[in-house]
Amino acid sequence: MKHGGIAITLAKIRSRFWIPKGRHIVQKIIRRCLICRRYSAKSADQLTSQLPEDRIAQTPPFYTSGVDFAGPIYVKNLEGMQKSYIVLFTCASTRALHLELAPIMTTESFLMAFRRFISRRGNCRIMYSDNAKTFKKSNRELEQISKILLHDNFHDFICNQIHS
Repeated sequence: MKHGGIAITLAKIRSRFWIPKGRHIVQKIIRRCLICRRYSAKSADQLTSQLPEDRIAQTPPFYTSGVDFAGPIYVKNLEGMQKSYIVLFTCASTRALHLELAPIMTTESFLMAFRRFISRRGNCRIMYSDNAKTFKKSNRELEQISKILLHDNFHDFICNQIHS
């Protein structure tokens, strides 16, 4: 009978025997059978939460982005094989990818890759990353530059240079 279910098991038994309340007894036995329970189990539905507003908003590509390092990969250059890393930028709304090559995993190398990314894709408003030291240090440096650029004295200096 090989765990065929209630109808098949009952038909096989009734070909030789008649058992009063046979359906009820077979049902009871099959409910306790671990193999039958495993085969007839219903899979649970995955509970999904709502996507963040950044992921569903209609924005230009790479308006909201994520960044991470991948690698190392080995690249052939004039000196031979060199270990390099991929800086992977991903768009949160379209899931498009932008890859940049970084020769080493340092802040300076990342900032150069980030500069190339912005030159090609335009400014992104929101950037998500993991808590890697490279990204934390880059964030501090970009915040310092931002403070300098937004300072009133810098703005006045630039305006005076343009008008003189």
